[in-house]
Amino acid sequence: MNRRRFSFHNYCAGLRAMDRVSSFGLLSLLLIFISAVFVAKVDAEGLTPLKRQKREWIIPPKKLRENYNYGNVVIAKIRSDKETRTSIRYSLIGKGANMNPVGLFTVDPLNGDVRVNGMLDREETSRYELQGVASFMNGSLAEQKVDLNITVEDENDNDPVFQIVKAGSVFELSKKATFVMKITATDADIGENAEISYRILESSPMGDMFYINHETGEIFVKQDSLDREMHASYTLKVIGSDMNGKVGSRTGIGSVVINIMDVNDNVPTLEKPNYEGSVEENTINVEVIRIKVVDLDIEFINQLSVFTIISGNEAGYFLITTDEKTNEGALDYEELKELDIKVEVRNKQPYHLSVQSVGSTVYPIKIKVTNQLEGPKFKPAVKSFTISETSTIHTVIGTYAAIDEDTGKTATNVRPITPAGAEDMDSPSPSHPILGT
Repeated sequence: MNRRRFSFHNYCAGLRAMDRVSSFGLLSLLLIFISAVFVAKVDAEGLTPLKRQKREWIIPPKKLRENYNYGNVVIAKIRSDKETRTSIRYSLIGKGANMNPVGLFTVDPLNGDVRVNGMLDREETSRYELQGVASFMNGSLAEQKVDLNITVEDENDNDPVFQIVKAGSVFELSKKATFVMKITATDADIGENAEISYRILESSPMGDMFYINHETGEIFVKQDSLDREMHASYTLKVIGSDMNGKVGSRTGIGSVVINIMDVNDNVPTLEKPNYEGSVEENTINVEVIRIKVVDLDIEFINQLSVFTIISGNEAGYFLITTDEKTNEGALDYEELKELDIKVEVRNKQPYHLSVQSVGSTVYPIKIKVTNQLEGPKFKPAVKSFTISETSTIHTVIGTYAAIDEDTGKTATNVRPITPAGAEDMDSPSPSHPILGT
């Protein structure tokens, strides 16, 4: 009896043990089933769960290097589960596969190995968007097409190239840090390989007159002593280095021309230290003398001069008008044989601030008045006389003398001419008596 009870007890314990084993086995089977439903995708971020597809990929590198010979290296692999049951053929479609450039990327039709058959050029094509195809032997699709995107990684294989720019310009004597112009270089590469650092390599004529912002290519005045009269233009040779000028960078060279514009910083002078001229008396609106101005400035507005007669013309006999080359005067003069006048010259345009003080240079001009023969004249043209009521006929009531214009004295050897119808004078006399009638 006890033996039976013991055996039954052991039987029940065995059933319980078997039940635990069965539960553990079921749990294990469940885990195996779940793991069969999911696959793991390895990327740069780690393991990412995703639904399993019937086709398996060996993920290609996210980027392929340009200018690199991959030879026979397999860059990707495609495989369909159905190849275990039937024959599958693999192919690639897209630019670089079955489209130009045809055959750059190929896939082994039997095992799905993907290769690149030439060196890539990122500047020509930076990204290839291919599709992998798995087909049955009759040409029908065994799976849906799968994208295979390949990005080409940049290599520093391009030199900076400077853009053609018009000549710059800046006024002479400009202050330091005055902006002049900007020069720009481009680089077909990307990222740091296309970041340009600028530097002035040389200047012609020589002189450290400008500097360049190494990041922007903007050119500024470095010295405030630019002088157009000394150098009318500068040619700068600029070097551009990619990788921000680091060691191993590639370089390009460009040049710019900077024209120096004129300011009124030169005081005009006359060609000669003194001048002489002559004019006939009793003439007006004639050119007495031509005076040439010397001015180192070039702009018309900065050369135009103004003359001022500062002495010797108090009676106003001369008038000087000015343009950039000539001085014109008119003379109506009778009293002196020659005249000394003094002239100074200045620019019409205000001087530049660099001209601190402008001294006045006086230029003497001697004008000789040549004599012109003239007839005698009565001065004044009308003269009044007073006569008494008691005066008798032929009584002398006054004298009206003609004056020689050349000598200023009483004219001689002249004969008064009476108006038409009047009685002629009896004898020639420079000072004929006026008789009462």
